Formats: sequence, C-alpha cells, structure tokens
Amino acid sequence: MKPTIELIEFTDPYCTWCWGSEPILRRIQETYGEQVSLHFVMGGLTDNADQVHDPANGIGGADWKRQIAAHWVDASTRHGMPVDISNFAEKVAPKSTYPANIAYEAAKLQNPGLADRYLRRLREAAATESRSIHLPEVQADIAEEVGLDRTRFLADIAGPAKQAFADDQRLCHENGAFGFPTFLIRTGGQERLIYGYNRFPTFAAVFDNLAGAPLQKHQLTFSEEAVLSFINKYGSAAAREVVEVFGVSFDEATALLDQLATNGKIEAHLAGTGSMYRAIPIGETCDPLTGQCM
Repeated sequence: MKPTIELIEFTDPYCTWCWGSEPILRRIQETYGEQVSLHFVMGGLTDNADQVHDPANGIGGADWKRQIAAHWVDASTRHGMPVDISNFAEKVAPKSTYPANIAYEAAKLQNPGLADRYLRRLREAAATESRSIHLPEVQADIAEEVGLDRTRFLADIAGPAKQAFADDQRLCHENGAFGFPTFLIRTGGQERLIYGYNRFPTFAAVFDNLAGAPLQKHQLTFSEEAVLSFINKYGSAAAREVVEVFGVSFDEATALLDQLATNGKIEAHLAGTGSMYRAIPIGETCDPLTGQCM
C-alpha cells in the first residue's frame, strides 16, 4: 500500500520532548500502519551547551548540566516517559549534541531500515541508561546491538555522515524547524507544520484534513499476547507507550508489564522516574527472581 501521509520529525537524540513523543509515534504507527510513512531529520540541539540560552526552560550559563537534568525530570512528569538523571552530569551530558546526530546519519547510510531502531536506542540509552551516546565507542556498541556493522559505522561517522547531518540541518532551516520536535505532515502537494509536543488527536485531525477523508484506523486489543507482541516488534516499551497504544490506564499497563516480567517473558529495569521493558532475544531466558537473562 502506498502511504497516504508522510510524517517527518525534525529531531535530536537528546531532545526530551522527542523522547516524550515516542508513545504518540508508536500509536500512529499501530493505528494507521502503511497509510503513514515516518521519517526522521536530524537538527542538532546545540554544538556548545555553554552558549545555550533557553530562559523558558531555565537553561543557560555555567550550571547547564544541572538545569538540563531538572528539565528532563520536569518534562518526564508531563509526557510520562521515564528518565534517569542519576549520572547525568558525569556520563550523559555532552557539550555538543551533534555527534549523536551524526551517529544516526551513519546508521542511515549503512541501513535505513535499522536506522530508526538505532535512533530509538540512542534515545533510550541517554534517557534511561546513563550512557554516553556522544562517544564513538558507545555509539558503535549500540550500532552493533541493532545489527549494524561496527567497522563501516565508525568509518561513516568520520566521513559521509557529517555531510548527511549538514544536509539535514539545511532541511530543518528550510522548513522552519528551529526547535524540536517539529513535525512536517504532507500529502498530495499539501503540507502542515506542527511545532513541539502534541497529543495523538492533533495528528489524527491533520491527517484526515490533508487526506480529504478519514484514514482507516486500527485499534489494538489489550491482552498479554498483544502487549508481548508489541514489545517484541519494537524491542522495548515504557508503560506510557502501552497506555497510549492500547488505550488503558497506567495502572493496568504497569500491572500487565510487571506480570510479563515476573513470568520471564520480558525484561524490566528501573529507569529513574519509571521503568523500561525489553524484549528477550530469541535463545535467551530470564530468571524471574534475579532478573538476569542468559
């Protein structure tokens, strides 16, 4: 089926409101399927955090690491995705977010099909695992994790990925995307920009308006089998994503996810303000008492 709608997110792997938009994007993917094609364009939040001036979020000056960490926690209370700032200053906070953007470009040059999964893992690694995704060795470790060739990945970071990032930044500027996330929705010669974090009904209304008729919608049934299939499909999920996609309460989502983890069907780990739940690779088993997977 040819996509009816093209949805482009102008983004940065470190952007906490982009992380908060992940549940919305997954609901869009599960609701509309092939009717909506999703693409990412890297914008780069900053090349020098010492020079950031964001009074709306209380960020600016020498204390930027503490300020950004506080901003992540505040945003988490509103968008619902977990963040862990316990090692933010020591491991996570980069002076420049550009290297992580370039890493995504390297993944895309090698395998566009795996690049989006790589971007998701970059977001998770920074937001919930205190990993230094600005460092090449960490970027390469994550690349291998999603199935990319490490040697080519590192070569592309040092070479063509830099130009690809510059090209993406140009697209951001041409489309007026100066903050993240910004979404460009287009079809049939029509397009609409949506700025910042938005709920699913906003996207649904724009899709139907631009398409000229309501798109077909698919509603997932909430069950243990369906949630397990959802996590296996994407590799991981937070409770907020299950809430969004399946239309259930946070308590219902958490209870089912914790039960799946207890039964060794998925892996759970605490992530600061919440928990992340991961698929268990084929061939691995997890001890429900220790949580260790082998």
